[in-house]
Amino acid sequence: MVVVAIMGVLLGLALMNFQAVNQKEPLEQAVSDLEGLCRRARSEAIVKSRPMDLSLDSEAGQFRLSTAPHALNAPDPESGLLVATVEEAIQMDQASLPSDVEFEIVVPEVVNDLDSTGVVTIRFYPNGTAEPLEAMMLMPGEGVYTLVLDPVTGRLNVRDGEDGL
Repeated sequence: MVVVAIMGVLLGLALMNFQAVNQKEPLEQAVSDLEGLCRRARSEAIVKSRPMDLSLDSEAGQFRLSTAPHALNAPDPESGLLVATVEEAIQMDQASLPSDVEFEIVVPEVVNDLDSTGVVTIRFYPNGTAEPLEAMMLMPGEGVYTLVLDPVTGRLNVRDGEDGL
């Protein structure tokens, strides 16, 4: 009976430690979410042969993945002739930053679409490439991550700390 009780206590402690290991800190979770959206944007662009846009809104603390708007020729219902139309963007996924995590674009000159509201749109192309991005994600007192999107491979490289800035 004593052995079974001791084993139960040890099992309970092991389960608590296992759960603590599986939970990510808010900063690590935010970096992981952005990495996942970049991977999905690249793969969707390749599979669908269509550019994908990843919008990074530093003010609202949100990342949005959507199809890129594009022009196409479609038959006019009345005349039957081909007419140029624009297919609007469709939002596919999004992620939010925790309120205490800050996101900052480090080199906005390399980003093609930077507007005054702090929203940056990165385009992923069907050939696997992407527009460049260099950014920092930080949480006061917790740490800093440097994020660099490689334009040739379309992959996000994450460095712990402010190395290379």
